Amino acid sequence: MINNRGNITDGSSVGLPSTSAVGSAISPSAVREFLRDNPAFLSENPELLDPATGEDGPDTNVVDFAAAQSNVFRRRYESLRSNHLSLIQAGRENQSHLDGLRSVLMQLIRVSSIPAVVSTVLETYGQKFQVPFVVLGIEANRNETGEFHVDQFRRLTPGSVERLMGDFDRVLSPIAGQEAIIFVDNADEVQSCALYRLSIGMQRRPGVLAFGTTETGIFSPDQADDLISILCGAAGAALSREFDRL
Repeated sequence: MINNRGNITDGSSVGLPSTSAVGSAISPSAVREFLRDNPAFLSENPELLDPATGEDGPDTNVVDFAAAQSNVFRRRYESLRSNHLSLIQAGRENQSHLDGLRSVLMQLIRVSSIPAVVSTVLETYGQKFQVPFVVLGIEANRNETGEFHVDQFRRLTPGSVERLMGDFDRVLSPIAGQEAIIFVDNADEVQSCALYRLSIGMQRRPGVLAFGTTETGIFSPDQADDLISILCGAAGAALSREFDRL
């Protein structure tokens, strides 16, 4: 026998019959009985086991755990890498979508249908608000089908500072009898409490789209809900049409 120090022994020190008692050979049954009585012997003396090699044939039933685990980790790596690349691609597509949406909105300042929607509603409802100046701000989003959905309009009174910062610098001032549609590229820099943000999807710095009229009192306060409902539907349809046309 070879002990765990690499020394040759006669086997008696570990409970096997000595070589002087059984000669030069140990019977397989004696080995089996010893291992049955000492189940931890081989794990405590791994040098006694023959390592698995690549030369073993397919019928040896030897499992290469290192190779199997390597395959598992390789598959996990490929899966994570694929997911990572998919996320990168999705991020690029999302940014492209936002860039396209922004381009469309920037062109809305030249669209005549939006002021026409407001003019139609103004003509339909002839009753008056007793205020000198009204600004209607739009809050809208684009849904899964690509259509614009206007969530709500806000009626706001102009603040003392009405200078708009962005690609289109201009001063919003009361102009009698006119409707104005204003788009500001950077809503975080808008210095006016007379405007309301236009939220587009997950865009963190939304623009502002506002309708203004200086006619003295256009709607009565008790008709505000009806007005908002009509404007939401009409403006949402107009935005969708303009998007499809570009």
